[in-house]
Amino acid sequence: MEHLDDGIGRVLDTLDRTGLAPNTLVIFTSDNGGYLPAGANNGTWRAGKLHMYEGGLRVPGLARWPGVVAPGSATDRLTLTMDLFATACAAAGVAPPGNVDGVSFLPALRGETAPVRDRDFYFVRREGWLEFGGKTSNALRRGNWKLLQDTPFQPLELYDLKSDPRETTNVAATNRRVFNELLVAMQRHIQRAGAVPWQPPERQP
Repeated sequence: MEHLDDGIGRVLDTLDRTGLAPNTLVIFTSDNGGYLPAGANNGTWRAGKLHMYEGGLRVPGLARWPGVVAPGSATDRLTLTMDLFATACAAAGVAPPGNVDGVSFLPALRGETAPVRDRDFYFVRREGWLEFGGKTSNALRRGNWKLLQDTPFQPLELYDLKSDPRETTNVAATNRRVFNELLVAMQRHIQRAGAVPWQPPERQP
């Protein structure tokens, strides 16, 4: 972490020294929560890396763009890493390709109040180790509701993140309508993702 912090600082210092900082959007985030067996601390969120609970999915993000992103500002807008490309395109003033799922969060960086498109947030983890054999773990969030299967061998769980952000009480049995609606949506995402090969086809000699 010390080397990472130093390296990022060198990049930012170079942007300042060369006068490029006002024309450069820098975003720093992570693809997953910290790995608990290695000593990571994810605060009060449940679990960590390799899990579909909030400790494995919820990560902070930082952005610096002098003159655009106000120092010390913050937003609670929910985003995915796939939104980074769409945001970069918006910052550059170009349209992303039509087949990109990401949504620009540039208005949030500017501190603007803009309507946010309703959408489901889908998360998937696929491991090729003997433990999972290529099977997937999945989570889908719709508003404050979150359906997840933490491993391919565990039952599906449903949480209301508004009243239970720490995911302590599985309410799948008492909210079957929501459970079924999110399950259908999750299955559609799984089917869509299944159309894309996980690994390139083996070439015949």
